[in-house]
Amino acid sequence: MPDERVVLPMCADAVKESFLADLRELLKKYGASIDAKDHYPGYSECGEDIRMTVDVPAIYWKGDVVREWCEIDLGPDFEA
Repeated sequence: MPDERVVLPMCADAVKESFLADLRELLKKYGASIDAKDHYPGYSECGEDIRMTVDVPAIYWKGDVVREWCEIDLGPDFEA
């Protein structure tokens, strides 16, 4: 059951819109992108091993690394 302090939209369109807005803000905050790829290309289970990753770019300031690049593997199924 959701936390009572959180007000969730009820209709599917509102949920989708709210979720995507939050996701866009998070991606924007980190300058990140989401990608989905076949994790083991060429194997017979084609399409069954799709993995999603989030790529967070490095930040440089005057030649120094302020934030390192990282790739976050969400695995075959990601849940909160």
